[in-house]
Amino acid sequence: MPKIVEMIEIAAPRNRVWEIVSDIDNEPVYWRGTREVKNITTNGNVIDREIYQNFGSHSITQRVILKPQNEIEIKYLRGIMEGVKYLRLEDTGESKQKVTAEWDIQFKGVYRLLSPWISRHVRKGTRDALQRIRDASEGKSVAPLPENTPTKEKSVS
Repeated sequence: MPKIVEMIEIAAPRNRVWEIVSDIDNEPVYWRGTREVKNITTNGNVIDREIYQNFGSHSITQRVILKPQNEIEIKYLRGIMEGVKYLRLEDTGESKQKVTAEWDIQFKGVYRLLSPWISRHVRKGTRDALQRIRDASEGKSVAPLPENTPTKEKSVS
C-alpha cells in the first residue's frame, strides 16, 4: 500500500488538540474503522493493545508510543497489517495547530490483493477522523459514529 499522508489545520491551543488525540481509548469516536480498543499493558508512555475493526473480527496488536504534545506513533505488530501510523502536531500560529496523519503500512495475506481499495478507504477514513478531531478540538460536538460502539477496557499493569 502506498504511504498515506493527510493533514488538517485546527484553530485550538496545542494542549487541547493533544488532549483529544492522545486519549487513545476514545479512538473509536474519531476513527471510523476502529470498533474496540483493549489495552494489554501500559509502561509510562508505551501502551500495548489490541484493536478490533469494523470489518471482520480480526484483532490487531499495536504498540502505541506517546511523545507528549508532539507525536503518537502506532506500530502495527500483529494482525492483517504491519507497519506504522503517526499523528504529529505542529504549531502554525497563535492557537493554531497542524495535525498530520501518516500511514506506512502493508497488508498481509489475501488483504494484500485488496490494497488499492483499502488504500482509498484508509485515506477517506483518515480525512474524516482528522475533521472529527478538529471539530472536537474547536469545541464543536462530535456525535458517535453510528457503526462504532466505543468500549473502553483499561488494564492496569
